[in-house]
Amino acid sequence: MLLLQGNREHVEGIAADDQILLLEEISERQARPSKRRWALLAFGVFLFFSVTHFVPLPIAVLLGVLILLASRSLRPSELYEMIEWRLIVLIACMISFGLAMEKTGADQYLADLIVRGTGQYGPLAVLGGFFIMTVALTQPMSNQAAALVMLPIAVKSALALGLNPRAFAVAVTYAASCSFLTPLEPACVLVYTPGRYRFFDFVRVGSILTIVVFAIVIWLVPIFWPLQP
Repeated sequence: MLLLQGNREHVEGIAADDQILLLEEISERQARPSKRRWALLAFGVFLFFSVTHFVPLPIAVLLGVLILLASRSLRPSELYEMIEWRLIVLIACMISFGLAMEKTGADQYLADLIVRGTGQYGPLAVLGGFFIMTVALTQPMSNQAAALVMLPIAVKSALALGLNPRAFAVAVTYAASCSFLTPLEPACVLVYTPGRYRFFDFVRVGSILTIVVFAIVIWLVPIFWPLQP
C-alpha cells in the first residue's frame, strides 16, 4: 500500500496506470493547513486514552472525532460521507449471529454433533472436527468471538473424552485465525470494499490457505501436545 501526495494533475497521471488500484477516489476537498494542530491534538488524545485504558477504546475514538468537529477541522457532512454503512451493517449482523449462537445453545449442540460424528474415528478426527467447526464459526464472527465460543466447549469435550485439553485449545486458537475463507471477518471487510474484491476471490484463495493451515495443525499439534495425556 502506497500513500501518494502531490498536486491533482500528477496524482491523476499516476492513477491512470492500470497497475495501480486507488483505495478511494481523488477528492475535491481543500487542504486546511491551519487545522493541523487540532488534528495532531485529536490524534494525541486518542492515542493517550487508548494506551492508558482510562476510557474504553470507542470513547477514545469519539473524543478525537469531537475535537475535530469542535475545531472545524472536519465538517459534519464530510464525516457522514466517510461512514461506510455497508461495513457497519455487516459487523452488526456478525455480532447478532454470535450472540444467537451462544444464547440458543447452538454452539454446544454443534460440539455434541462433532463428538458423536468423529469420536468413533479416533482423537485426531475429533480434533479435526473442532478445527473445521471453529473455521466455520470464525467466518461470520470475529476470530476472538469464535475462539471464546469454541474454546470452553472444546476443552470440556477433550476432558470428557480423556484427551489433552491443551491440544484442543491450541487447535481451536489457530482455527479461529483462519478467517480468510470469506470477506465476512472484520479484518477482511476493511479491504473488501476498497479493493473491489468479489466474494469468490476470498473463497478461491482462502480455501487453499485454510487447507494448508489445517494440514499443518493436525500434523504438528499432536507432536508438541500429545492427544493422550
